[in-house]
Amino acid sequence: MSFPLTRRHFLTQSVAAVAAAAAMPTFANGADNKPQWGDLHGRIVYDGPPPERKKLKVDKDVEFCGKFDIRDESLMVGPQHGLANVFIYLRSRRAPICPELEKSLPKDVLLDNRDAIFQPHCLHLWIARQQLLIVNSDPIAQNVAIAPLGDVPANIVLNPKRGENVETRWKFERRQTAPVKISCNYHPWETGYVLPLDHPYCDISKFDGSFSIPKMPVGTWQFQAWHERVEFLDTPAWPKGRFTYEIKPGVNDLGMIKLPPASFRNGP
Repeated sequence: MSFPLTRRHFLTQSVAAVAAAAAMPTFANGADNKPQWGDLHGRIVYDGPPPERKKLKVDKDVEFCGKFDIRDESLMVGPQHGLANVFIYLRSRRAPICPELEKSLPKDVLLDNRDAIFQPHCLHLWIARQQLLIVNSDPIAQNVAIAPLGDVPANIVLNPKRGENVETRWKFERRQTAPVKISCNYHPWETGYVLPLDHPYCDISKFDGSFSIPKMPVGTWQFQAWHERVEFLDTPAWPKGRFTYEIKPGVNDLGMIKLPPASFRNGP
């Protein structure tokens, strides 16, 4: 049995439709109806005295690992107060992928066990096109353990450099909404983070604090900021580490983003 729509029903459905449309990302095509692309840049600065990095306890394979000055990597601030290892990535779903960007991406994303730490400390990949290449460059056995949510966990043993089985590849099957910790069961001080995504639109800030996400589709998108000390990087401007930004053709510059030490108060 059907009933005629009343004015109240019509208004309710209209409000719901508007809300649903507002929640969807929007992107624009050019005059020739082809997608347009823009680059997103920015620089993240630790707005306070650079913290001293604590020396970590090295008590395994000391003959080799003890040669290195191994320090806490959870809050890395460069000489010009640039904040390293902040993940900035597209949170919106179903974004078009620039064909040029897709063609230029390497198939392998390197995670190297080198000098008794993981190098790099933070990395990201696009699960549809990329895999993790795990290498052991040290003359000791190494372990890589990863437990992504809803995906197959990895627990990989790599022999010393001069032996066999010094590298392997790992394929993620499911995207993650936040970076996943990488651990070594042999050497507890060895940690890192990897972010498997269903798109390539991510960057990790360098020691000068800079980041760059190239060839993004023009339109209004939601982004996520994440740092290992506090996870979702909550600030007055970025509640829960999220912000919305309109990408225009060409260069888009967020400028300098200053984060006070209080932003990391939940850290160790």
